[in-house]
This record gives sequence, C-alpha cells and structure tokens, in this order.
Amino acid sequence: MLNNDADQAAPQSYHRILVATGGAAHSQKAVERAIGLAQQFGAVLDVVVVVPTQRGVMASMAAGIPGSGEMEEQIAQSLHDVREAHLKAVVARAEQAGLNVYPHLRSAARAADVILDIAAETGADLIVLGRRHTTALSANLAGSVGLSVSRAALVDVLITH
Repeated sequence: MLNNDADQAAPQSYHRILVATGGAAHSQKAVERAIGLAQQFGAVLDVVVVVPTQRGVMASMAAGIPGSGEMEEQIAQSLHDVREAHLKAVVARAEQAGLNVYPHLRSAARAADVILDIAAETGADLIVLGRRHTTALSANLAGSVGLSVSRAALVDVLITH
C-alpha cells in the first residue's frame, strides 16, 4: 500500500535567491521575479552585476591607434559606473520591498563563472536570470549566460521570459 502523504512532494522553499542583472529589459524581468519570490519565501536576495572585461570589437580594431589605450580605459570606467549605478538602483528597489539584500559587483570575462562562484559563496538555493536570446541558434552562436549557468549550476535556475 502506498502512503499518499509521502508521495506528495513538499512545496519548494528558497532561503537565499541570487539574481543576475545588467540593466537590460530581459534582466529587469528577472529582478522583478526574484524580488517577488524573495518576498514570497522570506528569502535573502543577492544581486549580481558583472562588468565585462573582454575587449569590444571597436576597442580591438582601435588597438594600434595612438591614444586608444586611454580611450579604452575611459570606456571601461564608464561601463563600470553604469553597472554600479544599476546595482545600487536594484538594491534600493529590493530594500524598498522589505528584503534583506546583498550587492555583488564583479569584473570578469565570463559572467556565468561569476554568477556560479557567487552562488556557491553565498549558499544561494535559486539563481534567477533573464533570457536575452529568442532562439536556440542565437544563444549558441552568441554564448548564452543562462544556458551556461543552467548547465553548470548545482541549484535550481529560473530563466525568465
């Protein structure tokens, strides 16, 4: 005879939620979903913003031009400042929602690695990301952070649409 109580899984509860955002529309959806889930479960929220360190196409093309190094530094600093301001805005939004929130601003070539590292460091039991690509082909060609994280994560991953 089966025990019906044992057959029904208890609803999942999350205690520490990590959301990765960069400010684009797809990541804003992830932020709102993560805030809602953190409120629902009474969870701590970690907000991760990664500043890319890879050279852009224009910077690579300009590498041999005199003064391009200074220009590249200014662009990198500007990007850092924009991402830092975004992080502060997300943290303020989460605090306004009554959440216990921790900001993480990191520079890296691969955002997925940073997200996974911070998830492990903080003990996150859910990672929330936005979906940028609309097809599997574009995700594979461009390199999808969500795909990389979902394949390597040891915890649940929610990718918002």
